[in-house]
Amino acid sequence: FGIWYGKTPGVERSADALHHANTAGTSATGGVLALAGDDHAAKSSSRTGQSELQLKSSGIPILYPSNVQEILDYGLHGIAMSRFSGCWVALKLATDVVETSSEVRVGALPPPQLPVVDEPPGGRHIRPNESPQDMEARLYDYKLPAALAYARCNGINRIEADTPHARIGIVSAGKSWGDVRGALSMLGLDDAGLAAAGIRLLKFGMTWPLDAEILLRFAQGLDRILVVEEKNPFLEEQV
Repeated sequence: FGIWYGKTPGVERSADALHHANTAGTSATGGVLALAGDDHAAKSSSRTGQSELQLKSSGIPILYPSNVQEILDYGLHGIAMSRFSGCWVALKLATDVVETSSEVRVGALPPPQLPVVDEPPGGRHIRPNESPQDMEARLYDYKLPAALAYARCNGINRIEADTPHARIGIVSAGKSWGDVRGALSMLGLDDAGLAAAGIRLLKFGMTWPLDAEILLRFAQGLDRILVVEEKNPFLEEQV
């Protein structure tokens, strides 16, 4: 198994290698986790950056942890997802999430659940002498749907503070998810308070490809959906 790391400018400069490697795919007994360090405020970087746009253009699924525990959990899920789907899988690591201290639980994550998905002739994983057209078709027709099915099967995206009477929905991920929960806590709105106020929350752990199924369940009965995220409207445009 391989781990690749680059901060946002490095992700941009490595686009050629990332695109070729992900399109070719990973092996069923290997896989690759690409750690993308995002320094939105350029605290220690030459440029402000956001890696999602480049990762999406390379067809790489993106997991975005909101705290230190999720860095470990999503990292393990990313390894399993990469082996299962045949994709490289990215872990977006924002400065404000990484540069912190936290108590974590080690070894508490349940074993990953592997869904039943469509399999192309010859399987989803890397193979010799495949044409670029066949590689691309395998990526978008089989590998990315398999990654999305893995995310659904393992609850990586989740609805919180659910109530059938909700009229306002808030969607967020990663660092911004922590900001949203912190702001709501300052307003005295825990899960019970949110339900009483008619507010439903949706946390995306995988920000691309976006899970339309959980989004449609979340949107049922809502009058308005608010998307909270940093920098470019990556989640908002998909919603």
